[in-house]
Amino acid sequence: MKAAMTTSHAKTVTPEVWELRSGSVNDYAPLVFAHEEDMESGMFDASGIRLTWPTRPRVEVFVEPGKKKPKSLADVSALTPGALAMNDEAKAALEPFLSAFGQFLAMDCGGQTRWFYNVTNLIPCIDESRSTRRPSGSIVKEAFFEHAVPVEPAVFKDPLTAAASIYVNDAGKAALEKIVAEAAIAGVAFVEPGPLPKKPRPRS
Repeated sequence: MKAAMTTSHAKTVTPEVWELRSGSVNDYAPLVFAHEEDMESGMFDASGIRLTWPTRPRVEVFVEPGKKKPKSLADVSALTPGALAMNDEAKAALEPFLSAFGQFLAMDCGGQTRWFYNVTNLIPCIDESRSTRRPSGSIVKEAFFEHAVPVEPAVFKDPLTAAASIYVNDAGKAALEKIVAEAAIAGVAFVEPGPLPKKPRPRS
């Protein structure tokens, strides 16, 4: 009886929150919109709403100015903040887990299919009072309500930052890391929310 009481009163471990991103554009080529009007139309709205596309939009591999060829493409590529773009192999591996939290929409990329992953699982969990803001008022460093962050594996957005950020809790990160490693998927990154730490200045 005493052991049972100890178990029932065990302290709950608060899940950590990570930002789920595509691979660095320093390492891999990002994708860009073939037609600016597609982006302006709201087709690629990443605010957490479910999307319906009347046509399959076109995206292209970005080529740096002055370069003849682009960098290599990762399995998961950058396209627009708050979303992921992936090839067939990455979709096949990740969809069984990710489909519970969003939708996959097909895009054309040079005759091949790329998939726009749109997270629609919105969870209000950012503590505005403890978050750091820019002078403009936008959040630059998130703090989270411990009770609002899911304990079970989850990918989610907060309405305050949905257009820019995809979050994953510790359990979700562990599940995704296992899938990524087993399928050898390139271009998935888990980073601490907020700006990158400043590099120390070199000493003279």
